[in-house]
Amino acid sequence: MCSSTKMNKKMNVAYIALGGNLSNPETTFRQAAIEIKRLKIEIRGVSSLWHSPAWPADSGHPDYINAALKVKTSLTAKDLLNRLHELEAQFGRKRSVLNAPRTLDLDIIDFAGQVSANDPVLPHPRAQLRPFVLLPLSEIGPSWKHPVLTKTAFELLAELPSSDVLDHAVIKRNWLES
Repeated sequence: MCSSTKMNKKMNVAYIALGGNLSNPETTFRQAAIEIKRLKIEIRGVSSLWHSPAWPADSGHPDYINAALKVKTSLTAKDLLNRLHELEAQFGRKRSVLNAPRTLDLDIIDFAGQVSANDPVLPHPRAQLRPFVLLPLSEIGPSWKHPVLTKTAFELLAELPSSDVLDHAVIKRNWLES
């Protein structure tokens, strides 16, 4: 018999950004998705893979591959972030220098529309400035609205310099299914 606490666990929708520019990001993203499912996190939406230029532009680092997932979880935002950081480490991510190349970067963009200035900061504090987040997010959450700015990903993209947005391109759809 199930306890009432297990039956009453609230399921929260979260949006997670994926990024990587070392090794083979597509393979890493697939393996990370398997691990996310093992954590009892339900994947409800998967964006295309997007090519994004390295940032800052003069860094000399390899370009990035980015994607986004829409997930449903009973974890708290803090617990989800901890699990994502553990996955990053499992895939070789070393948190050393800001904007350093990485095998896997997992960021919570939004967690159930929560707003928090504490750990984790929600929504992600720079999501609205990043085409490599907003483009994949617009695919899986076309009606999603930034919890503070109350604008969709499409509206936020329209506010960015068009040259920044046009630097990004879909490189593969349905990558998790193939």
